[in-house]
Amino acid sequence: MAEIKTFLEHQEEDTQNVANVKALYEAMAEGDVAVIHKLLIGDPTWNVCPGFPDGGIYHGMAEVFGKLYGELVRKRYHYLGAEADVFIDGGNVVTVLGHYIIIFKEGGVAIRARFSHIWKIAPDGRVAGVWQVADSAVIWEGLKAEQEI
Repeated sequence: MAEIKTFLEHQEEDTQNVANVKALYEAMAEGDVAVIHKLLIGDPTWNVCPGFPDGGIYHGMAEVFGKLYGELVRKRYHYLGAEADVFIDGGNVVTVLGHYIIIFKEGGVAIRARFSHIWKIAPDGRVAGVWQVADSAVIWEGLKAEQEI
C-alpha cells in the first residue's frame, strides 16, 4: 500500500533475505508445502501477539502448520491472507509491514487489519521464525460482527 511506503520514504532493496521472505509469503498463499519447507529451518517459531485470536508461541512445523494454521485458523476464517506492503532488510531480520485480509467463516464478514512481521533469518539464509504484531482490535470487532449475523 502506498501510504506506508510514502510515510517511510523507504527504497526497498531486493536482498537475498528479502527475496526469501517474499518467496515464503508467496508459498504460504499458494499452499506450496515443498517451497515452505525449503525456506524455513526445521524447527521455526511463530510468536503471535497475545491479544490476537489464538495468540501464543508455536514451535516447529507441526505446531505452526498443524495447530495454528491447520486447526485454529481454519475454525475461525474462511480466508486469511497477508498483503505485504514494505520489506526492510535489517541483516538477520526482515521487517514486513502490511495488512491481513480476513473473511470470517459464518457470515462472510470481511476486514482489513495492519500487521508487522519481524522475520528472523538463520545464518544459512533460511527463515527461523516470525514475531507478529497486528491490529487485534479490528480482528476482534470482525469476530463480534460475525457472531451478530
